[in-house]
Amino acid sequence: MADQEVGRAPSTVGLTLQVYVPTEEARAARDYYAGIFGRAPEFEPHEDFFEWAPVAGQECWFQVAGRTGAAPLTNRIRFGVEDLAEAVAFLDVRRIPRSEPTQLSGVVAFVDFTDPWGNRLGYYQDLSPAGEQPEYRGSSVNDESQFEPFRKS
Repeated sequence: MADQEVGRAPSTVGLTLQVYVPTEEARAARDYYAGIFGRAPEFEPHEDFFEWAPVAGQECWFQVAGRTGAAPLTNRIRFGVEDLAEAVAFLDVRRIPRSEPTQLSGVVAFVDFTDPWGNRLGYYQDLSPAGEQPEYRGSSVNDESQFEPFRKS
């Protein structure tokens, strides 16, 4: 601490994201997310709290917690995948309602879905390596004309 400059932001070493479900549905949520991640939680310290590490080798945790009066997450969490078409097929096999896959040409493709408790989720696939994507200067992420249906390359 003595070496840290006063007022300087701390270096971050990890990230947790937490969604809530009604306490009485915590076990159902555990099963749902075990299906989404393809495995049991890495950490279950309580009957109503579960953690998965969605990014191998990173200090990144996705937490599902039971809570009285749980409200769904209003922003979206998307998980990176290597093959969006496979992720779409995965959702379809499980009959999970989803959006139509969309892409920003040369940058990213994504599909959105919602868990049974209203938490907004999705999958994305980078279409170019980081730092090599085209930039769309002078435009807005809200300009729907920039986005097009996803085409697997």
